Amino acid sequence: MCDSDSGESTSSASSLISLRSSSSSGLSEFVDAKIELQDIYQDLDKFISSLMITVEGSNLLDEAEEQQQMEQLRCFSSKVQAIEKVMSRDRMKVAFFGRTSNGKSAVINALLHDRILPSAMGHTTSCFCLVQATADEEDPEHVRVEQENLHLELGALKELASAHSPRAMKPSTLLHVNMPRSRCRLLDYDVVLLDTPGVDVTAQLDDCLDRYCMDADVFILVLNAESTISRVEQQFFKDVASKLSRPNLFILNNRWDMASSQEPEMELQVRDQHIERCLKLLIEDLGVYSTVEQARRRIYHVSALEALQLRNGCNQNPTVPTQERYLEFQRFETDFSNCLAHSALKTKFEQHLLSALDILAQLEATLIGPLTSKLGQLLKETGEEANKLYAEINDQGLRVVQRKEELEDQVEKLCEEAQAMGQQVLRDQITRVLPSAVRSFSQPFHPQMVRQLGHYQRSLSAHLEVLLTDEILERLSIPLQVKLSQLELEVQGKPNEETLNWQLIYGLDCQSLMGDFQPDLRFRFSWGLAAFWQRFHGKLSLPANSVQERKLLNGHKEVTPAAAPLINPSQLEIIASLLKSDGSLGALLLSGIAVRSVGWRVMLIVGSLLGSMYLYELLSWTPSAQERSFKSQYTEHLQRHLRARVQQTATGFELQFKQQLGKVQNSWTDEVRLMGMDLNSKILKLRERLNSMQELQLKLKEFRSKGNMLAIRLREFQELYLASRV
Repeated sequence: MCDSDSGESTSSASSLISLRSSSSSGLSEFVDAKIELQDIYQDLDKFISSLMITVEGSNLLDEAEEQQQMEQLRCFSSKVQAIEKVMSRDRMKVAFFGRTSNGKSAVINALLHDRILPSAMGHTTSCFCLVQATADEEDPEHVRVEQENLHLELGALKELASAHSPRAMKPSTLLHVNMPRSRCRLLDYDVVLLDTPGVDVTAQLDDCLDRYCMDADVFILVLNAESTISRVEQQFFKDVASKLSRPNLFILNNRWDMASSQEPEMELQVRDQHIERCLKLLIEDLGVYSTVEQARRRIYHVSALEALQLRNGCNQNPTVPTQERYLEFQRFETDFSNCLAHSALKTKFEQHLLSALDILAQLEATLIGPLTSKLGQLLKETGEEANKLYAEINDQGLRVVQRKEELEDQVEKLCEEAQAMGQQVLRDQITRVLPSAVRSFSQPFHPQMVRQLGHYQRSLSAHLEVLLTDEILERLSIPLQVKLSQLELEVQGKPNEETLNWQLIYGLDCQSLMGDFQPDLRFRFSWGLAAFWQRFHGKLSLPANSVQERKLLNGHKEVTPAAAPLINPSQLEIIASLLKSDGSLGALLLSGIAVRSVGWRVMLIVGSLLGSMYLYELLSWTPSAQERSFKSQYTEHLQRHLRARVQQTATGFELQFKQQLGKVQNSWTDEVRLMGMDLNSKILKLRERLNSMQELQLKLKEFRSKGNMLAIRLREFQELYLASRV
């Protein structure tokens, strides 16, 4: 208000304050709603960006599904960002129409509290003028021609927009008049005012009107109160009403000060006439309002020039009619501001709100919901798989313990079999194979030559070493190898190359064993006394002890007399010495005893027989016989040594076989360990998957919660700013 407002009554001042407050609250509501919806869209943009990151790293979808979902999210993100840019430019727009010289520019100047637009008698405004706040408060006020980057000072507007100026722009041109927000309250509330050339200037403005005006939230028809509505004005708004559904239309009967002063006694009749024609236009011709009461609230009788003068302080002592017309102007300002805010909320933000709700609904229906459901199913399946793995690990542990015991029993049994087989093969070799191998040996034998005899013995030992070693390997290595392969096949599924090539390590050093061998190749008569004694010595009963002692219960010994021996021990020793002696003394003594016992004829016959046999055997004691004797002595000597080493050698075989069985056990143990490591690795991976899916589940729950919160904020926005709007 200017200084002249101080002269008004208290009631008038209160009315003015009330009107101004109502207007400000309506416009601020748009600004608050814009800020709130921008905040919601910023959060929605962050929501979609976070969801894109989560979907891309979720690994829940296959490649095609992930690409499809990512493409959808990118489309949503682009749409949200585009709407954010649109909202940053969204302003409340008011378009002023009327014939030339009706005072459209004057009304805008009165709203701006300053003479900004050219205003004078007759046709003044030559082109479209869009008055708006500068993008930055620090930007200076300036004028810019549409689609040109050249900024001109605000003073250039009088020349460019005035039809009286030789530099006036063409009617189809749009001038941007940019002013700081602090310059005017309307501009501070993001209100854009569009001044238009007169609708009667030219008929070629339809395209420009469609391009510049059809997005306006409120249309203000400025009439000249000194005349009536023209056909041109009626037709123009019929076109507007046909293109827009029930546009917000206000009618200002401007210059009411001039009209009422010409015929004061006719003021009421003229006012009623204007109202009647305006009601007909609003209700019948345009169908904008359905009731007379609604339409009547959109008709005003004002003087824009008086309002501007009062606001500029040019009229210090306004009359009562002037004050009444100023109150009417302020009532118009308040009504149109509230209607502008309410309309802009619907036209600017309702579609954005519906778009945001639609995006959230689609995200829930096509992405968050299906992902949550799929994730729940995967969590269930992964949990079941983990339980199966745990059960498998427990079962494997039991099987491993049981199989380990069975394998140890098998190994122990096989070792016992190996030792038993080794002993049997060795004994059979000593008893059967060795004599045959010695007999089969063939090489010149010269017993009279000591060096040649040693060479013969060494050759025989070498022959036996090869033969007996091959026999051992053939009869023992191959069966043990088969048993080893069978065990490995049972344990590992197939024998390895080392098992197939495994053999016992066995070396027979006959030369070393026969190092103490001294062959006796002297001739010995088989029926000689010495041979006879050796043959029958074992059959003679040895003399028993003279007494036999038996321990009694009281600790004393009971002595029983022994039977008398057949031959006195002293006599037996004498006989043995005589028989063993090679001299003739023993033979003569025995012969004498025999002659006295059986007679000399019998002795002669026996002697002749023994002599013949002796001669035969002597002649038969050839090198071949000596060789047979040598082989027999060699065999007996080697057999004694080998029999003494059977247990030791068989134990060696068992140790070798046990060592190889231990490799199979170790291989099985390694395989079991690898299987355990594999199961543990699977469990670890399943745990990581479960943790990852649980984290993703929490994220999806957070996304769902955030989406619900955004939807709630949008519905609250709708309830607060849009639901109750008419």
